[in-house]
Amino acid sequence: MANTYTNHKGVKSALSTPPESGQEEYKDATASGLYLRVYSTGLGVFIHRYKINAQRRVFTLAVPEISKSTKETELSAALGQARAIHAQQRTQIKAGIDPAIERDLKAQELVAMPTVSEFADTYIQRYAKPKKKSWAEDERQLKADVIPVLGSLKIDAVRRGHVIALLDKKEDTGALVARNRLLSLLSKYFAFAFERDLIQENPAKGIKKLDEEARTRVLSDNEVRLLWQWLHSNKCDLATNSALKLALVTGQRVDEICSMQEKHIQGDWWLIPDPKNSVPHTVFLTDRAKQIIEELRPHSRKGYLLINREGESKDSSTLPAVMESAKVAWEIEPRPTPHDLRRTLTTGISKLGFNRLVQDKVINHKDSSVGGIYDRHDYAKEKQQALEAWARKLDEIIHGHTADNVLTFRQA
Repeated sequence: MANTYTNHKGVKSALSTPPESGQEEYKDATASGLYLRVYSTGLGVFIHRYKINAQRRVFTLAVPEISKSTKETELSAALGQARAIHAQQRTQIKAGIDPAIERDLKAQELVAMPTVSEFADTYIQRYAKPKKKSWAEDERQLKADVIPVLGSLKIDAVRRGHVIALLDKKEDTGALVARNRLLSLLSKYFAFAFERDLIQENPAKGIKKLDEEARTRVLSDNEVRLLWQWLHSNKCDLATNSALKLALVTGQRVDEICSMQEKHIQGDWWLIPDPKNSVPHTVFLTDRAKQIIEELRPHSRKGYLLINREGESKDSSTLPAVMESAKVAWEIEPRPTPHDLRRTLTTGISKLGFNRLVQDKVINHKDSSVGGIYDRHDYAKEKQQALEAWARKLDEIIHGHTADNVLTFRQA
């Protein structure tokens, strides 16, 4: 039997168990053709499936998006609104009127060509959120770099020169990586506008990315010690402090650390079910890692362990500025980023004798080689050994003495 719901509690249950990938639909048991569509991102929308003039249609209802964090009263209101719209549309269909055509005609009549700012909302809601795990970063970039400059322009008035000016502004600050990321975003943004027949050509198409110099920054032992002391003296809020410490202790990506959930902590292991490379990953938790997590638990909200001042999960995009402010810790330029903490751990376990394969398993680098595809071993023991050895080395660095129990492993 297909997944169904009868009331807002059923809707909440569906939102609480999003699919690992793609989307899943739940049928309204009381309204023919009304469905709740739940995306792997955890967001849900109501859709109406119907048939008219031998044509099958799917209509996304104009009801605010919902998620498992939505209050029950709001879920009940959203469901009521969806059922009311559905009932109106069923009346239209019986009269031979296609709701989708009516909507499009009304939109054509009432909505003028959107501005860059207005279409940014459409891009986020209809493209980025359903398709990209990193949609929040797209939203941040648009608000920070695009809308302040081009926001008031009609989207069909944007020319190639406007895009180049935005990119040159980034390049002139020396932020070549950020410049290339902005180009990628603008390419997708205008491609989506082209797909929706708002523009005749993509003004970002054909602009080349600049060569990026790969970062090789690794913190020295003294920088690690000074950074740890700076964090330990409560120079920043608990979530930021803990995120940076966990990046150094576990070597995981900071956005995955900031999304850490209580339900994914299982004894000595942390499960990351939906990482950046889409390969589910387990991280061994050393005593120091578990101590940091234990300090976070009293402050958790909605199952998330790292919480900002508004009670929502921590935004990893705030961490680079905090690293920048820790000036007392940096001996050389360039100043490190949160990602360099991950590189520091990888370099550290390499020096301790763990080979490249174990390094990749610890930090969850995807192995696309033939051997990597056929090797189904989980390397749990090797990951544990590497992270325990790094924990001992880190303890030695932080406390400024040589630990007798720091073991070096021979390369396999």
